[in-house]
Amino acid sequence: MITLEDLSKDFGSVRAVDSLSVEVAPGKVTGFLGPNGAGKTTTMRMLLGLDAPSSGRALVNGVGYAKLAAPLRTVGALLEPRTGHRGQRADSHLRGLARSNRIPVARVDAVLQEVGLGEAGKRRIGTFSLGMRQRLGIAAALLGEPEVLVFDEPVNGLDADGVAWIRDLMRANAAAGATVFVSSHLMSEMQSTADHLVVIGRGKLLADESMDAVLAASAQTAVVVSSPQAGVLAAGLERAGYAVAVAGHESLRVTGATTQEVGGVAHSLGVRINELGLRRASLEQAYTELTAQSLDFVPTRIGEEL
Repeated sequence: MITLEDLSKDFGSVRAVDSLSVEVAPGKVTGFLGPNGAGKTTTMRMLLGLDAPSSGRALVNGVGYAKLAAPLRTVGALLEPRTGHRGQRADSHLRGLARSNRIPVARVDAVLQEVGLGEAGKRRIGTFSLGMRQRLGIAAALLGEPEVLVFDEPVNGLDADGVAWIRDLMRANAAAGATVFVSSHLMSEMQSTADHLVVIGRGKLLADESMDAVLAASAQTAVVVSSPQAGVLAAGLERAGYAVAVAGHESLRVTGATTQEVGGVAHSLGVRINELGLRRASLEQAYTELTAQSLDFVPTRIGEEL
């Protein structure tokens, strides 16, 4: 369990993280989202003891990271791909980490194979591509078979196969009971990976909900219904308090209702339905709505006056 208790961080007059209280539970992938400058990386750095909170606490299983006797056996983390010295061999780097955390050295070859670097273990880290360095960082995170994984933008530098691999890796670890806390700017990938979402903006908590709840709350999630008596159905739905818009010939878009509720209104009116379904918002749409008032950097759109 990751616990953030009233966590805050100030850099001079700037409050990067503002009274953040969240519990990240095991057994699921929790996505950590927010605009640039929202405080995500600062929060993760405080969790890992790299930055000291201005107030509040960041705990792993009720303990601060600095008090963990063998940190890599409890928390595996990837905050940036710059792993190890450029002149050091990949396997030597991992062996040093293993010995310092009382991890069997045999784990080095196992994790190199797991991340797809089995043939590159004896190469110098300086010869690695960005994607290979990313995989080496993930290998270091997995080395101690930790119960908590903390990843900041883990798909950076990975090709399509690598992205699918890290998605499966995170979901497999969560299914095995690990706590997986991951930040990413790739909304489509996060929608395919995360079970739960923590969204922050300007350091403040905006949402702490399941993926399904976040998508359902979006204004873009709606019931689409088609009927030859669309006008009668629209009037009935509006009387029942639902928002209705014309979506096409004989089709309506209904927000604030479930498919069962729309079907029930149609049945009570004796209206025939040709099509009835739920069109859920994408995570990108729901995220844009959540963070619309928390953007520090708003670009001018094409066609707008400067």
